[in-house]
Amino acid sequence: MKYVLGFIPHDRLDALVDTLEEAHVHGLTVSEARGFGQEHDPGHPHHHHHPGVDLVRKLRVEVVCRDEELPGLLDSFARLRQPGRFGAGKVFVLEVRDAMRLQTGERGEAALGPADGDPDRGGGQDAA
Repeated sequence: MKYVLGFIPHDRLDALVDTLEEAHVHGLTVSEARGFGQEHDPGHPHHHHHPGVDLVRKLRVEVVCRDEELPGLLDSFARLRQPGRFGAGKVFVLEVRDAMRLQTGERGEAALGPADGDPDRGGGQDAA
């Protein structure tokens, strides 16, 4: 299993959700984040001086998926690419050692819900 952590601009959320739905992502978490990237590094070619702390608002998007779902998930993020746009975001992928669905006690991949293409996969499933 993989934990995908993305930081994206607010104006890209609707486009991301649309592509994640196309990729049959079962659930995601979105929260507000503030920070800065390479543009604040004096060695970066597009550095500009900021007096005081100047943190940019971003959205933090989190998804846990099966290993075989990762390429489609990363493709969804890649479709947001805007070459030349500074602060377009970043995506990180980490290993997930285990998971537990608290409602049922299911562990591992079973805790993520039915796999894509599973005949038992129906509507009404609770999101992550």
